[in-house]
Amino acid sequence: MLEEVKLFIDVGNTSIKSAIYESEIASIGVISRHSDMHELTILLTTANRVYLSNVGKDEITNYIQGVCDTNSIPLFIAKTQCSAFGLINSYSIPSNMGVDRWLAMLACMQKSSSKTFLVVDIGTAMTIDAVQNGHHLGGWIVPGVILLKQSLLKNTHRVFSDDKNLSLTSFGNDTPRCVDNGCTAQILGTLLMAVQEMKKNIDKFEIFLTGGDRNLFLGLNMQNIIEHENLVLEGLTLFVD
Repeated sequence: MLEEVKLFIDVGNTSIKSAIYESEIASIGVISRHSDMHELTILLTTANRVYLSNVGKDEITNYIQGVCDTNSIPLFIAKTQCSAFGLINSYSIPSNMGVDRWLAMLACMQKSSSKTFLVVDIGTAMTIDAVQNGHHLGGWIVPGVILLKQSLLKNTHRVFSDDKNLSLTSFGNDTPRCVDNGCTAQILGTLLMAVQEMKKNIDKFEIFLTGGDRNLFLGLNMQNIIEHENLVLEGLTLFVD
């Protein structure tokens, strides 16, 4: 018997990531623009079953639903829950939490021996969520480094950037470096503040990094940092029946 092809789709704010799943995630692909529906259609019609996480436009969910209905492909749409797989949500209205954050935490629950961790997803936005013994404590949402820079440049005069290096935090000696390094420092500072907040009551915890700009954090001298590229997709795979 042929192996059933399961397609996992993670729709972010600016791009769409997909993966084929057999016994583990494989064949990772990225559609860089939401408008490239032709490529998405080809992916969908090769699958026997589709699993979807979407924090982008509702129109994308509607489109995927339509393709799946037309081709009789079962579609699972992930939603944030009160609890699942040992994780308890702190939100009184779970649907107010982006499903990408929820899925990333579920994936980390499978990886963390203590079930106590920070999960940091850095892309268009930067989200940080804290979990202690399987209980979600809460989190933060701030602009990602690119969005931060765009906001600064849009709302100031005579301030400009060259985008040459987004990984330095040294003091700049010209305006582009002041902008680039300053925005990077602000993002890194947010993580360091989250670590301080955790340490008020928790001695040991892991820090899971994911998202397109996660490399910004890899230079930090912290032994408990763990990098995972596809936490949202990994969280989706937990719902395979």
